[in-house]
Amino acid sequence: MRVTIKDIGKRVGVTPATVSMVINNSPKISQRTKDKVMQAIKEMNYHPNYIGRSLVKGKTNNIGVVASFFASLFALESVRGIEQSLRKTPYNLVLYSTRGIEENERDMLRRIYYERRADGLIIISLKADQEILDEFKKENVPVVFIEEIVKGAPTVKFNNIKGAFMATEYLIKQGRKEIAIAIGDTGLNAEERLKGYKEALEKHNIEFDQNKIINVLNYSFEEGEEILNVILESEKKIDAVFCGAGDITAIGIMDAAKSRGVKVPDDLAVIGYDDIYISNLTTPSLTTIRQPIAQMGMRSFDLLMEMIEGKAGSESKIISFEPELIIRGSV
Repeated sequence: MRVTIKDIGKRVGVTPATVSMVINNSPKISQRTKDKVMQAIKEMNYHPNYIGRSLVKGKTNNIGVVASFFASLFALESVRGIEQSLRKTPYNLVLYSTRGIEENERDMLRRIYYERRADGLIIISLKADQEILDEFKKENVPVVFIEEIVKGAPTVKFNNIKGAFMATEYLIKQGRKEIAIAIGDTGLNAEERLKGYKEALEKHNIEFDQNKIINVLNYSFEEGEEILNVILESEKKIDAVFCGAGDITAIGIMDAAKSRGVKVPDDLAVIGYDDIYISNLTTPSLTTIRQPIAQMGMRSFDLLMEMIEGKAGSESKIISFEPELIIRGSV
């Protein structure tokens, strides 16, 4: 049951009006009373309903976007697409970062819900607690996911299985047999890319080797050196790596290879994922799988608008974008 300012007032021994004045930082309230009220707010896990002032209008004109890190190029490109569609509307964009901490994800969504700070949410590459999603639904706050499928919510995603299959099969057709995959260890897109990789190996009668999965944590340039170290220390001579963790990490692998005297693609073929703008500027240029991230962001916002406007069927849509193999010089 939701805690109210009446509950806080009763706990402290003041009126609800006094609690409200403390929340709004009124200079009329003594510091002693402020401290008591704020302590009760903390202990009772009270979340002020900031949108209460605008309930006459019934909306905030805010759209919230939740992601682990907005420093990631995937999140940045998604937001760029969302902003392109949002410009045509009266809505404002509010970004919420969970900083990659799972506990923060739950707390962030609960805070957005209780404070009712947005008319709709777009959640990028995160799974959400079903209970809190049900609460959003009860309050008619629509939620759209990018790159995660959650029961009862619409999703805009990429065909990761096909993209990973295309990347791996291309490496095989170029004569590579000992193919590693660098991938995150959680999330739907990582699971799907691993599945596509396995399916390509199976089609070409290449035995899957668990030891050729290289786990990636931060999807960063710096992790490229760690991945290369794993490749060079492998019992079998790995002759190719599909970097399902994205182009930035793939470019990090190529940079580390250059410093270690490993020639790309002669000694090691590298294929990335995303086709970010700098993938064509490396030496050699990066072969990769293109996914239209900005377009996915635009479509997610359009889908959210359909839900806000009450268009039937929008809440169950799964919209999938298809991959494109971009052949360059790293394979």
